[in-house]
Amino acid sequence: MKKRVLSLSVVCAALLSANEQKLDEIVVTVQRSEQSINDISKSISVVSKEKIEETMPSSVPSILASEPGIYFAPNSQQTGQVVIRGFSTQNNRAPLFIDGNRVRGRNTLEYMMVDPNQVERIEVARGPASSLYGTDSFGGIINVISKRASGDVFGDFAMSDSYISSQFSSVGKDSANRLQLGFVGHGFDALLGLNYKTGRDYNTPEGKIPNSSYLSRSFDFIGGYSFSHKHRVELQARYSHVNAGRAGGQFAAPGMASKQGVLRRYMTTDPITDKYLSLGYKGEIYDNTNLDLSLYRREYYTHMRIIPDANKNTYNDVYVIGPVVYGGRAILKHTGDKLDTTFGIDWYHQNKDSSEQSVNSGKRNITSPRATQLNIATFGLLEYNFDNGAILSGSLRYDYFNTSVKINELDENIKRIFDNLEGDIKNKKLTYGLGAIIPSGIENLSLIANVNSIFRAPTTHETANISTAVTNATYYSVPNPSLKPEAGMSYEIGLRYDNDAIKAELIGFLGEYKDLIISKNTGRKASDGKAINQLQNIGRSQIKGIEASLAMQITNELSAKTNIAYLRGKDKDSGANLPQIMPLFGYISLKYKPEFFANSFVEYSGNWAVSRTKVDETQERKRAGYFVHNLYLGKELNSIAGFKKFNLNFGIENIFNKKYASPVVPEAINYPVSPTNPLLNPGRNFKIGFKANF
Repeated sequence: MKKRVLSLSVVCAALLSANEQKLDEIVVTVQRSEQSINDISKSISVVSKEKIEETMPSSVPSILASEPGIYFAPNSQQTGQVVIRGFSTQNNRAPLFIDGNRVRGRNTLEYMMVDPNQVERIEVARGPASSLYGTDSFGGIINVISKRASGDVFGDFAMSDSYISSQFSSVGKDSANRLQLGFVGHGFDALLGLNYKTGRDYNTPEGKIPNSSYLSRSFDFIGGYSFSHKHRVELQARYSHVNAGRAGGQFAAPGMASKQGVLRRYMTTDPITDKYLSLGYKGEIYDNTNLDLSLYRREYYTHMRIIPDANKNTYNDVYVIGPVVYGGRAILKHTGDKLDTTFGIDWYHQNKDSSEQSVNSGKRNITSPRATQLNIATFGLLEYNFDNGAILSGSLRYDYFNTSVKINELDENIKRIFDNLEGDIKNKKLTYGLGAIIPSGIENLSLIANVNSIFRAPTTHETANISTAVTNATYYSVPNPSLKPEAGMSYEIGLRYDNDAIKAELIGFLGEYKDLIISKNTGRKASDGKAINQLQNIGRSQIKGIEASLAMQITNELSAKTNIAYLRGKDKDSGANLPQIMPLFGYISLKYKPEFFANSFVEYSGNWAVSRTKVDETQERKRAGYFVHNLYLGKELNSIAGFKKFNLNFGIENIFNKKYASPVVPEAINYPVSPTNPLLNPGRNFKIGFKANF
């Protein structure tokens, strides 16, 4: 299988040596301002609006799995973790941003709150970005760019980007619907979206996955006023309300059922809500000098219903009040003849009220303390453009953290656990990054290199970490007042080839880390015999790997993409393999847009991975490899039934109904293998969707 993929890449590249077709230039914001992706030394992936609409993904993480070095570890249909270069969003090491503002506080569930139909594009910086984005960005950062109204803002009032759309998937009888209304004119622009998604328990080759159904309702609004072509203010509001089962994966393992269908454990989110409001400004305040301002507020509320053992008549409720997060940024960029300079300040204040739990709808007891965290940072980026096309960049960032844990409201028995955490915990960190793009002397071929320091401050949840059998059926967790920030260094070197028809990249990277925070067994047991775990720093670890990607415009009608990645992760003190490290894996696609059948396409794609044999045997089992085949096709129609434009899309995913589980989805090895341990991916899935513009 590996030979087939690599051979196809080589053959296609050879055929394209004299190609004159063109690939589109891509502009991204991952370096905190707009610039061409070709001027950035970091490895960047971009998922376009076109791809989102054509493949009709059920969630944002699922669409990212087609990008190099990125994988999706689901715990149900709508949510899960994104894993970038071995680091997971679940473990706060690959943070999510929306329009440049940090999403913080519900890392396990936050992707449920983003509907793919709200998204204009997704940008991913693969590799550390601490010197620009601060804490958590060990594996990279994910920035979701929201849809906005387009058109002549300064003309007369007119409808813009208005449509209704609906999508249906057979695997779980899923339905995703959106009504979008937009207008522009007289300096104003506005876009309102109403979303409704629902799905039943989804099918796999082993049958239905219990407790995987969901219901999601949300709206999004972005409105702006442009004083001129150079100045615009913006108001953004979002609200999401999601009910969903968690069928497997992190915390839900060992999942719902054994092979014999014996129910074990339920965990449902009923509901989680997200309220978001932001105010922003972008403008050119002097010649070639742009200012970007943003203030935002986000508030979460989560109620979880847990049945630890389906054979017993007991259920538990967990209420997570908050967090409420306030934040903002101020970024100033000057574009010079040779030197571009960017300076910024960003901050957030996270307030997490105490969590509450009850048994069989009884008294709600406070089980974890209220905690707050303040982060204030300043950063700078210098980029120098040489006459020969070389670009050198350097970034520097200083972060200050103040974490406070309040224990006064706790039960006396629990309060004693937190005695050493009373008061404020302060962390300070200076990080830096260096990057280079150097012409090789061969036309269109450049050498790229990056060196980055990395850090991650413990979150409020980690600082005040505690759990009981209500939230975990196999062990208790106790806090650790001695947790230190994680730190590390990352090194990248590679080649980039870029002409009008071919974009290719080969990257090797090495990360050296210390004090990574993981959950470890303390060797002690509670009075009921359950183990006691604690978050602890481990000494030294290393992740290294290689990524290769190739995009080709073969003719006006035919294009192709492929990528491949390989990782190794080790605990350098013990020699053990790190968990959630992907084996050799990749993606391939071939897309045909025939001229004789205008505005239509057919695309084949395949996701694959070899067997995973290098595992942390204390947490994981070995996992089989797979190759999953998909087919998509669509047609854009002209005016029909009163609509200006009408799009029809079809898809068949996992065509051959392959039974497989993500190589990095968590499992509980003290329980038998079952369809939910590790959680199986969906089986054969037929999709159909339409979008009607008016």
